[in-house]
Amino acid sequence: MLFKIFKNIMIRSCMTASNNLVNNIQSSVIPEYNLDTRLLRVAIIGVPNAGKSTFINNLMDRKVCATSAKVHTTRRKSMAIFTADDAQIVFVDTPGLISDKEQKRYNLEKTFIRDTKNVLKLADIIGVIHDVTNYWTRERLDIKIIKLLEMHKEKPSFLVFNKVDALKSKRKLLDLTRQVTDNCIDGKPIPNGKAIKKDNQDKGWPYFQEIFMVSALTGDGLSDVKNYLIRNAKPGQWMFPHEVWTDQSAEMIITNSVQAKFLDFLPQEIPYQLKPVIEYFNVDENGVISAVVIVNCSSARVAKLVAGASDGKLKQMTESVQQDLQDTFHNYVKIKIVLIPPKK
Repeated sequence: MLFKIFKNIMIRSCMTASNNLVNNIQSSVIPEYNLDTRLLRVAIIGVPNAGKSTFINNLMDRKVCATSAKVHTTRRKSMAIFTADDAQIVFVDTPGLISDKEQKRYNLEKTFIRDTKNVLKLADIIGVIHDVTNYWTRERLDIKIIKLLEMHKEKPSFLVFNKVDALKSKRKLLDLTRQVTDNCIDGKPIPNGKAIKKDNQDKGWPYFQEIFMVSALTGDGLSDVKNYLIRNAKPGQWMFPHEVWTDQSAEMIITNSVQAKFLDFLPQEIPYQLKPVIEYFNVDENGVISAVVIVNCSSARVAKLVAGASDGKLKQMTESVQQDLQDTFHNYVKIKIVLIPPKK
């Protein structure tokens, strides 16, 4: 088991598939932590590229979730586990909310739509990440988010305004708060708040319990979110042992990191067609991880585009992936990416 291999370097990676864990949560509870412990399951939702994965990574101080500058980096739900004293906070990062049209365009798994709904059923609290730098969407919540919140109105929720470091006007933040919350907090009008015009109704959610202003990239404001979640943890059995920080296998983390790097380095929709696969994986007695990832390319032209001149682009991507993985595992990682063109 990978759990035993990682014992000496404090890297634990549960091999149980994420969907089995979510569908059978009772079997995943750790019996020995059934006294004096608290648990909070947090579903993190938002539109693509709002910063959900970056938000979780910086809260964890570990790159658990793959990130890139393009949309749809997160392909399936994954868990990040933060344990402090008696409280265990389980974050679930979900794919960005999409339409059926987007699912077909980007060749995305059908679980994109299903995963978010399943996660919300089991969550104790819902966090909505909202990008304040997107000029076209920042003044309202996406209708898909509002519908999900309506379906789980009985559950507490909080709002995170992300990327506030890029927004110069504090007055604008106040305006956005009133617009995205329908001028209400926990169902009650914001004191001294301006009335929302009638044509702006139904563009926000008036039942958020808390609102946070953060920069997920720099970490500003994240300590307030972490303290809030720890305070809201309720008595309950932990889902994971203290040392575990994700439900993903090491192999899955590696392939997700390679996929994310393709999204950063390659143009248009090409990276969405590439599927990295682990060819070799090993952890030595010092905890050094060695891996070989193969990528089957649809044509020789695509393989050349990915590799770049004199394999320069491939070398850049490999070095960047290596650094990301070392930030993830907190240990040295050696990785090789091999491009496989189609057979003639």
